[in-house]
Amino acid sequence: MEKNSSVSTKEKIFEVSIDLFSKKGYDKVSIREIANNVGIKESSIYNHYSGKEDILDTIFEYYKENMKKTKTYYEEVNCIPAKIKPKDFYHYGSEAIKIQFKREKMSKILRLIFIELYHNEKIRDFFREELINRPIHFWSSVFKLFIEKNIIKNVNPKKLAKRYHKYAIFLLFESMILKYDENLKESTMEEVFFEIEEYFNFILNFVTIENSKL
Repeated sequence: MEKNSSVSTKEKIFEVSIDLFSKKGYDKVSIREIANNVGIKESSIYNHYSGKEDILDTIFEYYKENMKKTKTYYEEVNCIPAKIKPKDFYHYGSEAIKIQFKREKMSKILRLIFIELYHNEKIRDFFREELINRPIHFWSSVFKLFIEKNIIKNVNPKKLAKRYHKYAIFLLFESMILKYDENLKESTMEEVFFEIEEYFNFILNFVTIENSKL
């Protein structure tokens, strides 16, 4: 857990909740357990949050606010610089997202989302919208723009986006679940995002129009 001696009780509740949820799963953690780990009475939680679901909603908002800082999934496609090369554009966005997921809280939230997909409908809906639908919509628009600029072939942009993004999600799932190390190292995320970027370039090479410059 990220430590800061000056954090408020509400922030401590937030940080402890993320830590416990990412280890045990949301449904298996009680308000009492959160309070015990913070070092306060159970009733004191309700001075800051209406309940466990309120904490989860705050976690979701924290995730979305940090992802907005990447200026990728939440950015309008027409804001992409006209002369930027696709590989450079992707690398810029990838580096911004990688910085977010290398942060302890964000990586724990990602793990929480993955481990609760089957059990919790609200988390599943959040995953579907924020980690699947939104980025696929974004990348569909990006690939459509590349088609219009005669950079890539006239393929189905949504199918292309799905083939790219779902592999990226699998690699994140693999690192957060199948190969998870509680002491997640920065090098792990470096490797994951390097492989995701390699895959993006691999796909791009197959659909690039021969005379275009990447």
